[in-house]
Amino acid sequence: MKIDVSHGPEIPDGFVSDGQASAAADPDARIYLSADDGRCVARVALWWRETPGEGIGTIGGFSAEDRGAAVRVLDAAMDELRLHGCTRAVGPMNGNTWRSYRFAESPEGRKPFLLEPRNPAEYPAWWREAGFSELAAYSSSAMPLDGTEVVSGPLKARLLRSGLVIRRMDSERYDDELQVIHRLSLRSFSNNFLYTPLDEESFLKSYQKVKSRLDPDLVRIAERDGIPCGFVFGIPDLEAAAGGGKPAMIVKTLAVDPDARCAGLGSLLVDELHRIGRDKGYEEAIHALQHENNTSLKITGRHEGRVFRKYVVFSHPL
Repeated sequence: MKIDVSHGPEIPDGFVSDGQASAAADPDARIYLSADDGRCVARVALWWRETPGEGIGTIGGFSAEDRGAAVRVLDAAMDELRLHGCTRAVGPMNGNTWRSYRFAESPEGRKPFLLEPRNPAEYPAWWREAGFSELAAYSSSAMPLDGTEVVSGPLKARLLRSGLVIRRMDSERYDDELQVIHRLSLRSFSNNFLYTPLDEESFLKSYQKVKSRLDPDLVRIAERDGIPCGFVFGIPDLEAAAGGGKPAMIVKTLAVDPDARCAGLGSLLVDELHRIGRDKGYEEAIHALQHENNTSLKITGRHEGRVFRKYVVFSHPL
């Protein structure tokens, strides 16, 4: 077995055979483990600049054929991160949480939904065998769109009387609306675990990927006296429809500006999105990839969501 380290985002000739390496965008280094016959049997990408915290190096773009190859390439990855002053390795994560991260812990159950992490079932176990331990846990829940609302009539009336308006996204002004969503995201998520701010240009670029699948009715923006104060971003789960499953929508992102002092707005946005989804013929909502301590997970609990998949991010001291 042979370890090769390539610094910078370039991919050396002869190492890309399945697209996995190119999926890890602009890393600070890549590591490849090759068999005696020259075949690449494991690979990772590494970041130590612009990661979520001082001393953190992230490991992403992971692929391995077996347990032994996985452990060896992860050991090499940690050695490389140490050389660059990192004191903790975190992964799987392609640099930060705005990019691909997390392993699905039970990928063999319900079919994957749009934008969900996908990985072989054995990958989490291989990371644990390399000495990594759980740093953060997430889950996705499904709930029937049966008309249940969690915001009481009096609370809803009080919110609306306060000058609150909830409107659909204007798809003709897609980039302008994304700028509004970006600013709200920065304010809402600034205290989230492993959070790193993302510049507007990169944010707009990342959301261009879902533009062709967008239903603007499923994106609701809340404004009070004309000032944006929250949003919920839903998207049809076309994978469920193609696989013969129930018509479903994905609640991708929910955010409320903490400075808006608008208690109950998050639940109201979810109620509104569920109502619209039900009217459009969706039978269930997938509340996707929620951190175990996230406020939105409490909202999911009020709607009696059923957890169908869990996810994990690992760490290892260096």
